[in-house]
Amino acid sequence: MSHQAIVFVHGIGGFSSRRILGKKIHYFRALQPELHDFPQPIYFPTLPSFACIEDRARVLAGFLGSIKAEKIDLIAHSMGGLDCRYLIHYLDPQRQIRSLTTIATPHRGSPLVQRLLDNNNLLSSLLRRIGDPGIYDLTPEACARFNEQTSDRPDVIYRSYAGHRPVAEMPLIFRNWARAMQESDGDNDSQVPVASAIWGEFQGVLRAEHWEQTGWNLSWPSNRIARPFPHLDFYKNLVRQLNNG
Repeated sequence: MSHQAIVFVHGIGGFSSRRILGKKIHYFRALQPELHDFPQPIYFPTLPSFACIEDRARVLAGFLGSIKAEKIDLIAHSMGGLDCRYLIHYLDPQRQIRSLTTIATPHRGSPLVQRLLDNNNLLSSLLRRIGDPGIYDLTPEACARFNEQTSDRPDVIYRSYAGHRPVAEMPLIFRNWARAMQESDGDNDSQVPVASAIWGEFQGVLRAEHWEQTGWNLSWPSNRIARPFPHLDFYKNLVRQLNNG
């Protein structure tokens, strides 16, 4: 049995890796090959892409039970952080989880999701159909209930990062969403407000749009505005910190 393991958890609609047109791609883009030299085992499980939090957490718990590590550090993007919080509270009887670090997790929900659910245009209808049922767990109201029912465990360290770019720096496809959220909820990463992403020991705001945080840059590179976000350096440094902690 290994002493420590690190597990990366993807968000809604995500996956560990897939082969597309003969090329293997990862949710955390190009990260897995970069971590081979670290001493502890590092895993990237696949959860049901659009399932509810409870179902995703149960699949994750089954995976963690198979890796035989004494202590586990979780690194989760977006919805994955809620899955992990559920698991820590309800599904870790052996107290294996040592820490959880979330990146742009909508701990207090995503106003964008609420708008998509309330809107009757074609895009919203399509996203509702694709995202059912998991997307319904990401509204501010659903997350408020989740937070009432899912307390933090005192023996687990909870850390969080948020993401933000000014509206003018957002990919065109997300700019209207980001602008609307900026007006109603403040700084955001096009999907999740900074205020919603803060949980536990807040580590700061990354200059990165929501998908850029996992290495998927949807705009032209620019040194002036530090795009793309150096996600490989960020995650490797995070793994080093956990290894030294």
